[in-house]
Amino acid sequence: MIKPEFLHLLFSTASIDRWNDQIRPVDFVELDKQAHKMIIAWLLGRIEEEENGMRVDWPKLIGYGMVEFAYRAVVTDLKPPVFHHLLHHKKRELDNYVEKELLKVADERFMRRFHEYRASDEGELERRVLNAAHFLASRWEFEIIYDFHPKAYGVGEIKEKIDSEVEEYLDLTAVRRLELGKKSRNFLEICAMLRFQKRWAKTPRLPQTSVLGHMIFVAATGWLLSVEYGACERKMVNNFFAALFHDIAEALTRDIISPVKYGVEGLDELLQEYEKKVVEEKLLPLLPRYLRNDLRYYVTDEFADKIRPDGRVNIVTDKELMETKYNLDSYDGIDGSLIKVADHIGAFIEASASIANGVATSHLVSARDALTARYLDYKIYGIDIGALLRKL
Repeated sequence: MIKPEFLHLLFSTASIDRWNDQIRPVDFVELDKQAHKMIIAWLLGRIEEEENGMRVDWPKLIGYGMVEFAYRAVVTDLKPPVFHHLLHHKKRELDNYVEKELLKVADERFMRRFHEYRASDEGELERRVLNAAHFLASRWEFEIIYDFHPKAYGVGEIKEKIDSEVEEYLDLTAVRRLELGKKSRNFLEICAMLRFQKRWAKTPRLPQTSVLGHMIFVAATGWLLSVEYGACERKMVNNFFAALFHDIAEALTRDIISPVKYGVEGLDELLQEYEKKVVEEKLLPLLPRYLRNDLRYYVTDEFADKIRPDGRVNIVTDKELMETKYNLDSYDGIDGSLIKVADHIGAFIEASASIANGVATSHLVSARDALTARYLDYKIYGIDIGALLRKL
């Protein structure tokens, strides 16, 4: 069973400020950075596969990414220069401390991934892709700070350091593409802007999460649920990235709150058609052609169970078949219903965390209670979601 304490640890990154020692025109938080990083990692890895003939071990890359996510959640109080200094000079001691803290909240399966990550070589392709994504995401944030006040003390030195770190990964085809081209960079720019769109419009919350941060939390939760029920490797990877991109259309349409979306007859269907249109016209053309079908597969009917055994998408209405017959890599499946559950778990923890922090509006209380009632006796693939929510 997924430990609720682990979900709370990941969600705590929504309260971790980044660059809080710099003059910032906007706030940056760790949860958003982790989302941007994993989106960049997807793009880097896929381009490396298609254009450079490399093989990315995607289950390993996602597992390593989640370990790094949890690692950063544990060492919340360390500024990046101090963190990287300790990694260089006291890595074993820092790893031991993080391991001790994670043992309190993570299950055995996650700890096995932590030990695998700890024993891995930084020269592995998956580690290099994640490191490159990390520095590219950090540079995106810092460029805003730099442009806001380039003469502030120390910012020039930080910019040079980040630029030099990115330069170390120019052997990756996608990094060179991002440095020289515009289309792929604009795709990542659109994704990054989702950090400025706040969830739960008109409802004060603490912490106030963004659409981008919500996307990585749903992806992490969906991945944990996939591991829990024993999804095949292909579904595990698809579930993660389908969840990571499930709200990407909101970069072009903005978030529309549920009371409006479902309260106006026919509006939900109209919005779905509009979202498909803007994704096709505005978003997909920014990607290399060989990636467009994959993203289309992830974001179209995002909460539907589906398979793609021969390149053609088939919607599956029988969940039992998704758990049994179609739980094979050859079916290239996505558990959309599982992603929907992860999406609701994300909404539940956003509401309940704010209530616990003293901001308990009627909308938040109603949402928490409605989700509790909805999943009271609900199980999916043998996982008791009601029991999980009662412990959150």
